[in-house]
Amino acid sequence: MGLVSAASIRLDPRDATSALQCDTTNTCSAAATGPYGLNNAQCQQVTLSIPVNLTLTNFTRVDNFYANQSYITRQIIDFSEAPANFTAQHGPDAKQTFNLNRAFRINGYYCTPKQGARDGSALWNLVHGIGFDSSYWDFTLSPEYSVVKHAASYGYSTFRYDRLGTGGSETPRVGALDVLRAETEVAILQGVLAKLRNTTEVGGKRHGKIVGVGHSYGSVQTQAVSRMSPALLDAVVLTGYTTNGTNLPGYLHAASYSIANRVFPARFARKPPQWLVPGSNASDILGFFYPPFYSEASFDLARATEQAVTLGSLFTIGAVGGVAKEFRGPVQVVNGAKDFIFCSSNCWAGPNGTDIPSGVKMLYPAARNFTSYIAEDTGHGITAHYSQPMVANEIARWVSGQGL
Repeated sequence: MGLVSAASIRLDPRDATSALQCDTTNTCSAAATGPYGLNNAQCQQVTLSIPVNLTLTNFTRVDNFYANQSYITRQIIDFSEAPANFTAQHGPDAKQTFNLNRAFRINGYYCTPKQGARDGSALWNLVHGIGFDSSYWDFTLSPEYSVVKHAASYGYSTFRYDRLGTGGSETPRVGALDVLRAETEVAILQGVLAKLRNTTEVGGKRHGKIVGVGHSYGSVQTQAVSRMSPALLDAVVLTGYTTNGTNLPGYLHAASYSIANRVFPARFARKPPQWLVPGSNASDILGFFYPPFYSEASFDLARATEQAVTLGSLFTIGAVGGVAKEFRGPVQVVNGAKDFIFCSSNCWAGPNGTDIPSGVKMLYPAARNFTSYIAEDTGHGITAHYSQPMVANEIARWVSGQGL
């Protein structure tokens, strides 16, 4: 099957033809779901030990255990104003390498449908982005906001895990630039997928088909795995992701990243000062939300469960990924039209009259098919917006339509 047209499809939650209609008071008509409804998921907690053995390059002339807000802000200023100059001065330096060989404790949740499970159907592996933990995928504002519940409504099982340093997963006391970075997290994702595929540690069985679903930084990692280890994935869903990173510096400035244990002293009392969060509600809104198309309760929930990140992760987002020449499965891309980070708040404004998300097609020359959706009136943090129930159902419908 050849690639379909790359032009993105518009999703409008206020369209009269939509199966879901929401308004700015958070009033929605009955959300479209699969045949088994949104009360069909049963979940269990899973702890995995993921071994990582890889060679990494060192950052140079940096403080890996920074604890000073002025230092943190200066690094962000220097990186965002001139990334090439920052890399030339601080690396990572290909001539200086070290071996990372250790296991990381990863907390996850395996959810299966109470009814309607199909033998041989694909497991969804869900990887969240920066600022969240795995609850992003099971957003508790209301059942229709949960990707996990929508997947189960179509008979699919899911596995979601807290990335390193978030939720119930380990917060290692290691270099916040040299170790806590994208390459390490991609290796962890590869390890998780290998366990899902080849062992019975999750769910008591080997999972023969896996759909990799990511959001933002989780999409960056999932895309990287589809390039590096295509046999680990049968389909890819990339949300909050495009190939346009030109506004990453703008986001880093807008976020005003601050030491997490000072912004939220009760929640992050035990978090080392290398872990950062947006410094204010306004900073969070600028990067992740599009007012007024979410409820205050939704924002409050996202802020109350917000998770921290390191400079190492922020500075290596572009260090992984690329053209997935050998990946032959189907690909879906989903973005909010007002995504500030990956679309500069206008995903329709691509080159030569195209939209920005459809450019992801160039990363998948061998994909069985490619589909891109843009949800109107939606910012980068899709799950908290009024459009989320429709987006979650659209993802589930798409996966089902691929015969997985």
